[in-house]
Amino acid sequence: MNSKLSKPQSSEIDKGQFDDFYLKQNDEIDLFELFSVIYKSKFVIIGITLLFAIVGFTVASFLPQKWTSQAAITKPMLDEMKQLRATLTELSLVDVDTGVNGSSVYQKFINNYNSRVLREEYLVSTDYYKSLIAKMENPTPLDKRRLIESIVTKDINLKASDDKKSEEEFSGEINLSFTAPTSEEAYDLLSGYIRFISTKVRMEVKDEIDDQIERKLSFAQKAYEMDLERIANARNVNVQRLKYALEIANAAGVKKPISSEGAQIKDDPDYSIAMGADALSSKLAITEAITDPTTVSTDLKNRLYNMKQLEKVKLDELQFVPFKYMLKPYEPTKKDAPKRALILVGAAFVGFILSVMGVLLSYMARSRRKTA
Repeated sequence: MNSKLSKPQSSEIDKGQFDDFYLKQNDEIDLFELFSVIYKSKFVIIGITLLFAIVGFTVASFLPQKWTSQAAITKPMLDEMKQLRATLTELSLVDVDTGVNGSSVYQKFINNYNSRVLREEYLVSTDYYKSLIAKMENPTPLDKRRLIESIVTKDINLKASDDKKSEEEFSGEINLSFTAPTSEEAYDLLSGYIRFISTKVRMEVKDEIDDQIERKLSFAQKAYEMDLERIANARNVNVQRLKYALEIANAAGVKKPISSEGAQIKDDPDYSIAMGADALSSKLAITEAITDPTTVSTDLKNRLYNMKQLEKVKLDELQFVPFKYMLKPYEPTKKDAPKRALILVGAAFVGFILSVMGVLLSYMARSRRKTA
């Protein structure tokens, strides 16, 4: 009895296992079949890929073009500083130490190039900026400010070639760049900005030297006047002492120098009468006649000469270059952005992936409907 009942149960179990195995086999992915489906739909996939590529090319054509002109500079050498060195040599002859050298003017150029104020000052004076404003419909002050900020912060760049972050960051070669919609504009803007900053540096150096000369001359004149006043006071005191000594000598009847035949004479330390009234009278007349202290003082005469030389120093416009070109600005031949080829390939790739996914999803949906 039990043996008869066990046989149907065994057959039912085997059948269930067979059905599960059959379902699992049906759920497995047949790669050959998938590739066959993709191959059969190749024209659809190619068409969609080409469509996406055309759309990508069209979008890239309407995106704003970006061209970047570049230059590389380093510290100025002898040729760039020749005229300034000659001026500094002349100033050293009159004891004017300006502290100006190749490193200082190079650092000034870099600081000014990075100045947002000077970037804006240069930008608003260019035809490039004016043309951008003209293309805007009724631009507000906020619109203008946004345009200026965008160009100043994104399109004008300075970067150290070695990427060092230290106090000597800008001691070596520096890369300068300016980005614009066309190659001609990029080149003109970079060249113009470099000239603009170089002029600013020359003006700053000239103003600093003029200020040092003025302060040096002012100090020398005031010190000279104070020394003249001191000498005049000392002369007046000396004249008065001589007058008193002369009166005492006359009262004592001492006309000629006192001779002691080798013996030490104790003279009055305040009013010396040992030289006699005649000598005192002559000394008094000479002292009163000296109205110009420079006639008897080499130091005063030399100082007066130096002041006259300082007054003659008149700096013309300084002609020097605050850097040396390692790479002069050039008109770029390749765009920065957008990269049309890259956009085209990217759009085509996206189209290919989406088309393949669409074909496979469509095939899977049809398969599900058939099995249902």
